[in-house]
Amino acid sequence: MAESYVQGTVSVGTTATLVALPDKSGGIFVSNASGGSAVFFGGSSVTASGATAGPSLAAGSSLMLPTAGPAHGLYAVTASGTATVSYIFPA
Repeated sequence: MAESYVQGTVSVGTTATLVALPDKSGGIFVSNASGGSAVFFGGSSVTASGATAGPSLAAGSSLMLPTAGPAHGLYAVTASGTATVSYIFPA
């Protein structure tokens, strides 16, 4: 049986935005496809600086992040401007 995937694209700005809500533990591949702002990943309270700053992903870069299941969505934010984040994970 072939495994299916969930994929999509989200516009991210200076307010934490839900990127994806994987329904099981594992990993999610994310890409900052935009040519502008770095993106910071984390939980719903992620910021671009300070104590709640998430790991950053420069424009044009990709990253594999662990996931914790359906109760833990992956959020992203920029310090300024907007960025386009693409993602894919097993369904």
